Amino acid sequence: MKSHTIALDAHQSVDVDFSATTKRLLHYIRPYLHYFIFAVAGYLLFAASQPGFAMLMERFVQALQGEFVGGLVFIPLACVAIALMRGVGSYLGSYYMAKVSENAIHDIRCLLFDNIIALPIPYFDKNKSGRLISLFTYNTGVMTSSTAKAITIIVREGLTVIALFAYLIYKNPQLTLIFLILGPPLALIIRWVGVKVKRFGHGIQLTVGELNHVVSEVFSGIRLVKSSVAERQSKGRFHDVSSDTKKLGMKLAKVNSIYAPLMQMMIIVAMAIVMYVVLYFRDMMDPAALIAYVTAAALLPKPIRSLSSVHPQLLQGVVAAQEVFEHIDKEKERNTGKLSSPAIEGEIEFKDVVFFYDEESAPVLKKVSFVAPRGSTIALVGRSGGGKSTLVNLIPRFYDAGEGEIKIDGVNLREYSLDFLRKNIAIVSQNVNLFNASIADNIAFGLEQVEITEIKRAAQVANADEFIRELPDGYETMVGENGVLLSGGQRQRLAIARAILRNAPILIMDEATSALDNESEVKVQLALEKVMQDRTTLVIAHRLSTVEHADEILVLEGGEIVERGSHQQLMSRNDVYARMVQRDFMD
Repeated sequence: MKSHTIALDAHQSVDVDFSATTKRLLHYIRPYLHYFIFAVAGYLLFAASQPGFAMLMERFVQALQGEFVGGLVFIPLACVAIALMRGVGSYLGSYYMAKVSENAIHDIRCLLFDNIIALPIPYFDKNKSGRLISLFTYNTGVMTSSTAKAITIIVREGLTVIALFAYLIYKNPQLTLIFLILGPPLALIIRWVGVKVKRFGHGIQLTVGELNHVVSEVFSGIRLVKSSVAERQSKGRFHDVSSDTKKLGMKLAKVNSIYAPLMQMMIIVAMAIVMYVVLYFRDMMDPAALIAYVTAAALLPKPIRSLSSVHPQLLQGVVAAQEVFEHIDKEKERNTGKLSSPAIEGEIEFKDVVFFYDEESAPVLKKVSFVAPRGSTIALVGRSGGGKSTLVNLIPRFYDAGEGEIKIDGVNLREYSLDFLRKNIAIVSQNVNLFNASIADNIAFGLEQVEITEIKRAAQVANADEFIRELPDGYETMVGENGVLLSGGQRQRLAIARAILRNAPILIMDEATSALDNESEVKVQLALEKVMQDRTTLVIAHRLSTVEHADEILVLEGGEIVERGSHQQLMSRNDVYARMVQRDFMD
């Protein structure tokens, strides 16, 4: 399957800059260094309690031998004190480490969202929504769980190992040196596991993104799925991608499953060697000191085993973090313009405009030139793929022209600031985007401090007020995800109300009525006629009724204007436009 191949190719070639990414992750911890210090202090308490148990065992044996007076009271109290010290230290360390990680991940997640929303439209064309959703769910989740857990283990278990080793060296340096023979074998195992985890972890991220994309596509288009009786096909897509994720997950689990027993085996072998040496040279230490030494040595395997699992855990977090940082580092939308005044009146001029979606593709627009005077209505007609939507998308600078020049009021688009330019353009398209919020909030979307009276006035002009007032909660009615609780005509009228409230001098209508039934179209068309008054309007339509009263009609084919003129002029020529009218613009 294609997604499987892509995932395998991607994770085989992934190159993770472990050091640089880890340093960057630590950079986000810096503002919360005071919490980190509190966590370290807590884990110091925890670590100090570990040799305390060994010391206690030495006193216990001495008390049994009658060499320690007062053991009956001291040893039980010391045992409780050490347990309390361990518990308080663990609580303080875990709590403040959680504050560090949650705050840092919150900052990264917000930075990721803030940067992605500032990226240009071509970025969203190339990145599936499911993959982007995965960045906020899977990637940041892995960053949180893996990285935070790894740092916790490094600090807590690292301090514990240091404390225990210090105690062991203090008690018997010769025996302690035996543990050092484990160094090279452990390093080789960690390196081997790290390479495997890096490959499979990245592959899992890609397949999870594909999984999210499939789920998003199917559920957002559930009506099409059911009406097309495509449930089986959709299930097949999902199961295939889920199977890819499962296979990579099992490979990762296999590596991790082999890793833990190997590490445990190495540690147990070392313990066996230590026990042999202790028994062989048992006259080197008195029984109490020997018991204390063995107790401390017995406490070492658990923290060492935990530390040995840090590298693959941290690597999973770093792989996820690197992809997040790659998206954070994407070049933002170019906002080179500075002009934010005077007020835009609305004259639009295209002069020899050429546009490519990428350098390797054929031009979508070829030497397009026209002028839309202030307050005029320009209709764009032609077959699908002729360049109509691309043309209007250049006006708000969703894309930039490759060649030629686009002007508004005689000023090149690039000289306007993006915010100022887009505030002066209202767009009503066939696919209306509504958020799961109230009707009032959807109409006022993008505007701040709008009075409800203004919202209602816009709805009245858009012929939407009547149906809104009939809803249970009126303007406070929640519309559901993407307006699912409203009809197509109602959603369109809300979009028109939004455009009216925006009160922009330029209006773009991209096939705003093509998907409506006749009754809905009449209501929407009446609303559109109101909003088009005194505005420069560019209309893309497949229906004659939408464009026949336009001041000028541009007929596009293959990215070129092949005809232009009024409805009457073009009909009299009996050419491309006239033939389109005969079939009412239908392809």
